[in-house]
Amino acid sequence: MNKDDLIVKSAKVQQVMRGSEGTHYVRLDVYAVDSENKYYDIEVQNDSSGASPQRARYNSAMIDANILKTGEPYSLLKERESVVIFITENDVLGDDEPIYMIERVIKKTGRRFNDGTHIVYVNSSKQNTSTALGKLMHDFRCAKAEDMLYPLLSDRARAFKGGDTMNVLDRMEQEAELRGEAKGEMKASENIALNLIKAGKLALDEIAKVCSLTLQRVQELAKTTV
Repeated sequence: MNKDDLIVKSAKVQQVMRGSEGTHYVRLDVYAVDSENKYYDIEVQNDSSGASPQRARYNSAMIDANILKTGEPYSLLKERESVVIFITENDVLGDDEPIYMIERVIKKTGRRFNDGTHIVYVNSSKQNTSTALGKLMHDFRCAKAEDMLYPLLSDRARAFKGGDTMNVLDRMEQEAELRGEAKGEMKASENIALNLIKAGKLALDEIAKVCSLTLQRVQELAKTTV
């Protein structure tokens, strides 16, 4: 982002955002907020079809829909800018650029619209190691931690299970998929628990054992059925 003083206040992985009932939800790879109250969605995509402009548009809209609360004026969005970042294995947009900064503009004058929404595509196939971005993309595609240029990322890569046989982009996608599967399994267990609670034939501690949930979580589910 060309901001050496950028400070991340919070970051969540696999953050689910939903719109109104019946609409398509999104699961963000990384959802972060910085010290200037900018909201970031960071998506790692090896498959170019997963980084379409339409998906960028939808993710951007979902972030905006979730950062303005009931009763708050639209003017607050000026202080809560949203940034959707796709880090891609290939050059999805096809202009052979290492990074694409996409903003809305007024067509006749070329002046920026300044609505506070930003979309960024990072092409990891361009690795000019004389720049900070190029070094990072170099490290993202390294299969071995010792070949990485940034010590922090190298240390994190060594912590991955399974050795140095997969680059960071692949590992981030794999971890995202595993977290998604785990959340799906948890949701299924909670649905079973809810049905058992409604049936009223088992004690809550027994339901917790059957569904591999904590007693506290089953108690929380039970409150929703009252």
